[in-house]
Amino acid sequence: MILLLYFIFIAAYLLTSFFIVYHLSTYSIGQELRIVMLSLFILVSAGLLFSNLLLFFSIDWSVLTSGFLV
Repeated sequence: MILLLYFIFIAAYLLTSFFIVYHLSTYSIGQELRIVMLSLFILVSAGLLFSNLLLFFSIDWSVLTSGFLV
């Protein structure tokens, strides 16, 4: 159940990121600024996603959910 909710969260994050990348590339002022903005956004958002995945899968969910499923 938690994994399904997390998958929905990740899918929403990726969909929002693609939306932002599209708008950054389409409505950018100049070519140089477009490259800088896209590179910075992609690196930061990929780093945040990677760290979130690492932290999520490092949690022992069986211990946390054992008190709720009595």
